[in-house]
Amino acid sequence: MPMVFACATSHAPGMTAWTEAAPKEQADRFLETYRELGGRLGATKPDTIVALTVEHWANFFLNGMPTFCIGRAEHYDGPIEEWLRIPKARVPGDSRLAEEIIDACLDGGFDPAFSDELSFDHATFLPLHFLNPKMALPVVPIVINTLTPPMPTAKRCFAFGEFLGKLLDSHPKRIAVIATGGLSHWPGEAKHGKINVPFDKGFLDALIAGDQTKLTGYSHEEINREAGSGGHEIRTWIALAGALRHWQAELLAYEPVVPWATGCGLVAFSRRSGHTQPVLTVP
Repeated sequence: MPMVFACATSHAPGMTAWTEAAPKEQADRFLETYRELGGRLGATKPDTIVALTVEHWANFFLNGMPTFCIGRAEHYDGPIEEWLRIPKARVPGDSRLAEEIIDACLDGGFDPAFSDELSFDHATFLPLHFLNPKMALPVVPIVINTLTPPMPTAKRCFAFGEFLGKLLDSHPKRIAVIATGGLSHWPGEAKHGKINVPFDKGFLDALIAGDQTKLTGYSHEEINREAGSGGHEIRTWIALAGALRHWQAELLAYEPVVPWATGCGLVAFSRRSGHTQPVLTVP
């Protein structure tokens, strides 16, 4: 069974923690679209969610920062933030699928770390709140380092996603894939609250067009300068684009929400008719 659903989403904590700080029409428009995207996911009846995600010093620090880390726990607790205004819950994991992904990576040229006890912060839990509100679907989190250099290049993230897409598209389970992060924001910096709308729109245009050259050409310095330290999270979206080479992206929403200090986007993907992913053969 091929992948049945895919989307890319922002996870600005203000969406739930200080919803009312944003202009009401802007907040209502964006969050309603987020919930509708969750309905789309549910309608595809996936068995598992694979989440290309990030974290904010919840699990890793400078004494050990993996480039890619695959969670293989039986469950995950979150959110760690008391102020997020999302009820704490336990999310089931899919440890068997996680182990299969890890083994395939090790055989296929990637060397991810793994963890049996990740905690979820808003980066993963907030999207699940809208997309998997009952927390019923098991999740395999794949954390990409977007916190501190050296980070994986855009090209490497795309290649990792391409490898992952081939693997998941030949798996017998019905799998939904989500990417979460970004867009432009400068959290906790002097420029906190700034949103670079031209950068965000240029990135979204490249994503919608499937412009591999543009997506893999972003440098660390360009992202840092134009999208801020938080903008490095677009690596998850780039990885998803690699996984969905023959899918069409659709922009559902983009809102530069100043009180949430983030360029917020929602993108859905659908498979182009007549295209399937090449099958990855794993010995």
